[in-house]
Amino acid sequence: MRSFDGAWPPYGTDSYFDAYQAARQQRLDDETIAAITSPTLVTDPDGEQFWPGQSQALFDRLACDKEIVRFTADEGADWHCEVAGQAVRDERVFNWLETVLS
Repeated sequence: MRSFDGAWPPYGTDSYFDAYQAARQQRLDDETIAAITSPTLVTDPDGEQFWPGQSQALFDRLACDKEIVRFTADEGADWHCEVAGQAVRDERVFNWLETVLS
């Protein structure tokens, strides 16, 4: 087992259990989402196994400039964090950043 090397940002904990418990407390409520004013990119992979449907739900609730980018199994870029299609994800994210920041 890998050792836990001190506080785990952003949670400031010193154990996996405490970090997990802190992460469980995070919520994107209406007030928090309404406070997001910067351009936002939301990724939405096929087969999201942890939070299915939440990418679209977040996108629908955002009032800022926003874009949703879908990732498909056909591209090999499905599942949480597009783990099997990192190059596809990176290309789309960096292209979006180039557009927004230029």
